[in-house]
Amino acid sequence: MQKHSMKRIMVTIPPDLLYEVEKKAKENNSNRSRLIRESLRIYLDDLKKRTLREELKEFYLLNAERDRQIAEEFSYSDYELEKKLAKQEEK
Repeated sequence: MQKHSMKRIMVTIPPDLLYEVEKKAKENNSNRSRLIRESLRIYLDDLKKRTLREELKEFYLLNAERDRQIAEEFSYSDYELEKKLAKQEEK
């Protein structure tokens, strides 16, 4: 990200968390700002993934009965196909 597009904000965090941030930043040859930016990106991406998972779960649950009925309707066709294939293998 380009420096001129950055915005400075003020964040209040407890001393023990600040200590951990500074420690990890130093271990990774980074700085607090970069570590916090990267952490926020990871956290926000994780929130998006969780939201998507919940939406997909709701979708699948809403369509579960319909999908079960479709699978049931095709089960006879699958059975017939398996019989036909078995006969071909016998030849």
